[in-house]
Amino acid sequence: MLEVDNLGKRYPGADRMALHDVSFTVDQGQIVGLIGKNGAGKTTMLKILAKAQRPTCGMVRYNRQDLFAHPGMLDDFGIMIAPVFYPHLSAVRNLEFYLDVHGKSACRRNIRPVLELVELWDNRDRKPAGFSFGMKQRMALAIALVADPKFMLLDEPFVGLDPDGILELVDVLGRWARERSVTMIVSSHQLKELDSLCDRYLYMENGTLADQFDGKQPEVTVIALRRPIDDPGSLSVRFPDVSVSDARAMHVEIASDIP
Repeated sequence: MLEVDNLGKRYPGADRMALHDVSFTVDQGQIVGLIGKNGAGKTTMLKILAKAQRPTCGMVRYNRQDLFAHPGMLDDFGIMIAPVFYPHLSAVRNLEFYLDVHGKSACRRNIRPVLELVELWDNRDRKPAGFSFGMKQRMALAIALVADPKFMLLDEPFVGLDPDGILELVDVLGRWARERSVTMIVSSHQLKELDSLCDRYLYMENGTLADQFDGKQPEVTVIALRRPIDDPGSLSVRFPDVSVSDARAMHVEIASDIP
């Protein structure tokens, strides 16, 4: 469904690539977690996939077509990279305006179900300017959902939410994915936030795709080291549950029988 081949991005004046040689695929119906520290390249990746930025090199294909070669390639997408709405319009009017501008007025039937899904229906006539941060996040999510997207790009949707808010948002995304067979890429710097949602993960580090793994693998803690390891192999011999991806990071598998 989505193919990313050797993608790279260098911002003007930068001395290094923000993204370098990133390649991966996403199959229809998958929920993929894009994880890594702040500054790892996650947002740059999503902005390219949303056509908000052009890559310096590489190719992105959606349904086997060059994402940047044709207009209307994002018609199937729901995008939440930053909360964007008109604060002076009510929640309902925001959704109506979004659908009208994108030529999807037929999707107005979704407005009530979506606002109920994100628990904003009772506040439908309020203006987002008066919403709490969590409500604004859910308003942005409603905009991303309302046009029946087939593919969603969500950048740090859990930022600023308390633990209960995170659980509620994960539940909303999971239900929508199951009911509508929506494909998603969801970025976060916390693997734990995505644990019950994602089928597989892409781990970004310093602008590169450092690792890929599915959601069925054991929980792993990645430890960044202050100094390089002189002999990574000897560490793995002494500690079988520790793997060293390079001289500056080790991955520690957490045993399943630990309470």
